[in-house]
Amino acid sequence: MKFSHRLAVFVLFLMLIFFPAGQVYGQSSVDLDLSATSKFGEQITFLARTKSPLSISSASIVIYDKLQGITYSEPVTFTPEGVSEYRFDTRQNSLRPFTTVGWFYQLILSDGSKAVSQAASIRYDDDRFTWQARDGNGFRIHWYNGDNDFATSAVNASSAGLQKIAGFFTPDLANPVDIFIYANETDLRGTLYGAADAWVAGHVDSTAGIITVTIEVGADQNILMEQRIPHELMHVMLYRRVGAGYKNIPAWLREGMSMLAEVYPNPEYDRFLMDAASRDALIPILDLCASFSPNSDSAFLAYAESRSFTDYLRKQYGADGLLNLATTYADGVDCEHGTERALGVPLAKLERDWRSTELEQNVLASMLGKFAPYLVLLCLVMLVPFIGVISSMRKKGDSHGPETYIKQ
Repeated sequence: MKFSHRLAVFVLFLMLIFFPAGQVYGQSSVDLDLSATSKFGEQITFLARTKSPLSISSASIVIYDKLQGITYSEPVTFTPEGVSEYRFDTRQNSLRPFTTVGWFYQLILSDGSKAVSQAASIRYDDDRFTWQARDGNGFRIHWYNGDNDFATSAVNASSAGLQKIAGFFTPDLANPVDIFIYANETDLRGTLYGAADAWVAGHVDSTAGIITVTIEVGADQNILMEQRIPHELMHVMLYRRVGAGYKNIPAWLREGMSMLAEVYPNPEYDRFLMDAASRDALIPILDLCASFSPNSDSAFLAYAESRSFTDYLRKQYGADGLLNLATTYADGVDCEHGTERALGVPLAKLERDWRSTELEQNVLASMLGKFAPYLVLLCLVMLVPFIGVISSMRKKGDSHGPETYIKQ
């Protein structure tokens, strides 16, 4: 579907939600009985039935993925009895779990007039598991493996995470956040990621306020909860704080702030970071603006750097300074110039200061070390003509004794 067509369909969908159907583009409205059922990982079946005799020449169903902002328009048929059934393949269209899907119908009647139906919606739940639920203050825990103590630990970790977030700004809890806990990475990865992202143990749809994480029942469950749940909660709360411009915040700042919200941060980050610094193998912060590498080692280092660099900024400028920086980026300032706009210091200087202060790395010596072979080559290139000049001056001195500067 072309972008212009999708945009028109999207606008029509919004107008159907906020205005009576009869007011949309002058089309008449038609009242249908709408229903839908879903089978996770396979399909959503949409059913429609006319409530009164209706002569339909042609019809189409418009399906809207609210989370990803994607519309699909497909032709459908109605039986003589006024029934339509359409199966939407979720494998081909890659719907995320717990996405709310909206739909409505566009009809052309036998007399050539056009009509639209009311809109309806269904949430595409992961129905492979029998989910249990526990409400918290501003969030809702969903789990299918583990006892009530497991759920209590998740509630406690979520509350502790929100307390840490409150140290940066006041969390927006007007709409509860849904936190879905998967029992293992296989269950989660099969719904969200490809093989390249096998190391990922959590995901968040900030717009919808939906978090999915992997927490295995066992001795480490509380630690994992205190790392992963607060991390993802910060993503949601930061989005709610800055709005749609959230996507413009550099990856290093989004992830860095989220890692600072973790109640029990991974101690391996510091070890990994110092090792990379000692080998002069750090990733430039500017390279962490858009996204992180899918390679697990590179991604781990990217997270470690982001946490340390963001923590350094917090020490220097406080939580308010970090929030101001995030807001500046959300307003559309590019990654390289955001710090200068918000903090008055270029990103490159902040990185040099961070490396020197936090990692005890001599940036100038490091740069000279990297460019040493090129400097040697440059010296050799410049030395050859210099020797030629000296030789020429020697000859000139021999021919014109008084002009020579070489002591005899």
